[in-house]
Amino acid sequence: MKNRYTGGGFRHLTAMAVAGSLNLAVMTGPAHAEPAAASAAATQGQSDALVEIIVTAERRVSDVQKTALSMSVREGADLQSQGRFLLGQILEDIPGVSGGAASNTGASFGSGTDNIGSGITIRGVPSNSGAGGSVTSVAASAAVYVDGVYEGVGGGYDIDRVEVLRGPQGTLYGRSATSGLVAIHTANPDLSRLGGNAAVEFGNYDLQHYTAAVNVPLVDDVLGIRVAGNRYEHNGYDSAVGGQVTTTDGKVKLLYKPNEQLSILLGAALQNNDTHTGGVTITQTAPNVYCFDNKTFCSPVPPGTPFSPGTPASPGGNDYRQYWAELNWDLGNATLTYQPAYRTWTSHALASARSTFLNFDQTIDTPHDTFQTHELRLASNPGSKLTWQVGAFYYNNNLSNSDLNKNYPSGMVLFDSVTREKATQTYSAFSEATYPVADSWRLTGGVRYDHTRVGVDQDYTSITGVTQSLNGEAGVRRFSNLTYKARLEHDVTAQNMLYASVTTGVSPGDVTASTGVTGNPVVLELKAETLTSYEIGSKNRFLNDTLQVNGAIYYAKYDGFQTAGVNITPQNPFAPTFATIASPVEVDGAELEVLYQFTSHDRVGVNLGYTNSYYVDKNGTEIYTDPVAGPITFGRFYARDKIPGVAPFTADVSYDHTVPLPGSSTLTLHGDARWHSPYDFGSITSLQLNPPGGGPSYFPYIRTESAWIGDLNATWASVGGKFSVTGYVRNVSNIRYKTPGPGLAGEPPGPVTSTVTLSDPRTYGVVLSTRF
Repeated sequence: MKNRYTGGGFRHLTAMAVAGSLNLAVMTGPAHAEPAAASAAATQGQSDALVEIIVTAERRVSDVQKTALSMSVREGADLQSQGRFLLGQILEDIPGVSGGAASNTGASFGSGTDNIGSGITIRGVPSNSGAGGSVTSVAASAAVYVDGVYEGVGGGYDIDRVEVLRGPQGTLYGRSATSGLVAIHTANPDLSRLGGNAAVEFGNYDLQHYTAAVNVPLVDDVLGIRVAGNRYEHNGYDSAVGGQVTTTDGKVKLLYKPNEQLSILLGAALQNNDTHTGGVTITQTAPNVYCFDNKTFCSPVPPGTPFSPGTPASPGGNDYRQYWAELNWDLGNATLTYQPAYRTWTSHALASARSTFLNFDQTIDTPHDTFQTHELRLASNPGSKLTWQVGAFYYNNNLSNSDLNKNYPSGMVLFDSVTREKATQTYSAFSEATYPVADSWRLTGGVRYDHTRVGVDQDYTSITGVTQSLNGEAGVRRFSNLTYKARLEHDVTAQNMLYASVTTGVSPGDVTASTGVTGNPVVLELKAETLTSYEIGSKNRFLNDTLQVNGAIYYAKYDGFQTAGVNITPQNPFAPTFATIASPVEVDGAELEVLYQFTSHDRVGVNLGYTNSYYVDKNGTEIYTDPVAGPITFGRFYARDKIPGVAPFTADVSYDHTVPLPGSSTLTLHGDARWHSPYDFGSITSLQLNPPGGGPSYFPYIRTESAWIGDLNATWASVGGKFSVTGYVRNVSNIRYKTPGPGLAGEPPGPVTSTVTLSDPRTYGVVLSTRF
């Protein structure tokens, strides 16, 4: 039996049958061992060769090495043994991908976000936040699917595997799969096995993590249920209370399979998040010199002035509820799949900031936010010469929220946004087919049509006291888009494949009221984002399946890319306004993933990425026309061409060594090191970049230097992996750097302030797990 390896540790698994319907897990039950199985389980008799990894990335069962697109896979058991549960940690060693750190808890922005994909950057294309500072309902550039549900709930525990697809996935996934896709698959009920798993984790910063799952076959081979739960607590890194997070999750799945042709899966999930922000404001007093206002004053004061902490810790919370189903019906020559889902999200939070210039108290409420999706697919079964699928998709989101921001201590309103209703509906139809034009050549073509309507009923009051109302037809925008895929594949040998593709993706636009450059409110309209990507790639196995080398080069053209967190009032350091604005973007890059198992107990992996993402025609891209200032272009706020938050070069090196121990137990040692080159983490204006009179440039304030981050872990596993103990250290050298965020507030000759967020410090912990 061969090892199944996915790039972060390796383990033994039962061989997987590549037969059945489009959704192997639902039709036949779980094909994997329990997700909580030890990463180092039972290496006796293992071979030197790498084994097939079965995925459903293209909505059909295939070997990842035979799937002609750039993708990476991570196993749930490996992630658990390394203490990687948050989405940002799961994605950290995947070339061309970064971000997503708050996606599991919804803890970003204090109030959270209903968009799990927000903050994820794939191939140089960061995701979006609300056009006017809203934290809800924005179509991100990257899509996240949990158990087939768009922006689904419950993807942070009981994980089977995570598939990450780089590049547009518009034809099969549509909405938001513009730069790529993260598909999280959690364990389904096993109809023939009573069992489960449990794990506890303890670490510094008062980390406590408890997770468990129980699988019960109610009627052998016909009806089964799986119940999973998760509890996650930790304190903040720079303020214990300010960054405190508590998450409670629960999930139940019921699988009914009366015969080999039909299966019905019913699911329900909940997630409650208690979050805190503030407690500290980190001010950059000089490039890469930080002042923490909960430790010392961050502005000049007379000697002997008593110290008083500044930024208060502010509470917040958000709750998810989700109900979904999946029906698979084998009709003989094709399988019909229907997947409905209903999700709700509510949130309330307070947020505060205290710094030399930036002082505010903010209240964000989302009392109503509902999502309804329906997807219907009909797909050919294995064995058909023409592999095809057709389908339809419906999306409906309805929400109301408010966002009130006041200056501290004066209480002056900086802005007050009240959205009584925002309704978004999308109707889609898609198809895709692959045909072998010769023995070793295959041609794939696909097309998708999306029509989206966005309707907003909003009042927005800016710092000037002027109110902009947006309702009726003035608050309605409609977007119709056609996306396509064309791909040619060639099997050079049975172990070596080349492919070339042209793919497109789209994210619908938006409309909102926001503060303009003069301080008065304006209507900000964002056009639909459309991306066209050209890619050439290769997937290879060498040396009797012990060496795997996958690579790709690509070029992408992005029309209307939405850049979030842009300060559109940089001249006012006391009342900056952050918004989302759009501009054309182009990206070129390359990726390389190498995995070599040079003995039956040793493996090394190397992942390399190069991304060159840049704005084009900044000064020719008009954002809106201000009644006083006239046409406002993108270049007014961006002096640099590079997209912020994107490191041009990244590298990851990992090594695993398994030591057989007496009693057939094992010890697996794992180490990895990640590196990124310098990059801009925020925006900068022309006056900030080149101050008049030859003053010093503020560019170093928005520059993140290169860094190496190393992780270590060791896992002991009993025979068969029934019990395991893992100790881990993340960021061994405790290196911290500025992370992507807003740019500077204020322009010369006036004062300029820079508040930042730093990357995670050193963390360590132990994970105890069992499966039964």
